[in-house]
Amino acid sequence: MNKLSNKKRAFLFQGVGADYRDLLDKFDKEQLEYLKQYCSTVNEEIGIDLYAYLINSEDKESVQYDKMFYDWIAIYTCDYIVYQHYDNSGIRPAMMVGYSMGLITAMACGKSISFAAGLRMLQTIYEYPKGHADLCSMGVIVGKTYSEICDIIVHCKTENDVYIASENNDTCLVISGIKDSVHQVLKIAEQEGAIKASTINTPYAFHSPYAARGIDMFVNLVEKTTICDGEIPIVSVFTQTVIQSASDLKDELIKNMASPMNWNASILKLGEWGVNHFVEVSLDDSLTKISRLINLDYEFLTYKKFIRLKSTM
Repeated sequence: MNKLSNKKRAFLFQGVGADYRDLLDKFDKEQLEYLKQYCSTVNEEIGIDLYAYLINSEDKESVQYDKMFYDWIAIYTCDYIVYQHYDNSGIRPAMMVGYSMGLITAMACGKSISFAAGLRMLQTIYEYPKGHADLCSMGVIVGKTYSEICDIIVHCKTENDVYIASENNDTCLVISGIKDSVHQVLKIAEQEGAIKASTINTPYAFHSPYAARGIDMFVNLVEKTTICDGEIPIVSVFTQTVIQSASDLKDELIKNMASPMNWNASILKLGEWGVNHFVEVSLDDSLTKISRLINLDYEFLTYKKFIRLKSTM
């Protein structure tokens, strides 16, 4: 454990998209008790019974849940507990990087916002685009480069409808925009040999100009929220600069809605700074999968691997 704790690491916080209901076996009894306590806070703050959604399997078929939103809150809550487990074990970050809405989890773990404030932010992010979301979508393309996807967008004449939302690595990119046009670009990418070209389960077009519609609701919440300087610096996935002050973090939260991310450049920048050991703060390994291809010499620690290593010590 000393070998693990002595490394200079960056912690990676995932965005949305995972279903944690089948991953809770990674929590021990103590963490499940923490989960119960945090689910009580979730219920008090935003009025949803997250614990029933995650734990009470007999209710899963009989109760109608807003699955996408519940999954958002589950990821945030469980990853917050994962972070605490790392921290209590002496595994602490030199820097943090948040993928999309993982920024909110990173800020909560870094004590620039409260756990409850993060919940209210996620709720508002879920609500504010609804009036404009009927025609929006996102997708992921694997096996095509940035320039190749740009060429496909031009070929489809969808330059004003489809935007590259994130460069995950050299050959894994996310697109965002108008649903029909996104589907058209995905179809052509697949026809032209993409390894994967699939839609993402969201009716929103985050990290594109379409996510700016109705954003005043979220901006107003950010302005009213108590935000402090972070205890741990965060690397911006937009500018690849280090941010830590309350004012910069507020700006980053707003930018995080409609600006395109460059995850690839952010991980490479950390390597340039001598930070080439990464810890994924999640119950799955989605960020590790896309990030390890950025530089094969970088080291990654997933929570599953951490638990296995800890059990042998």
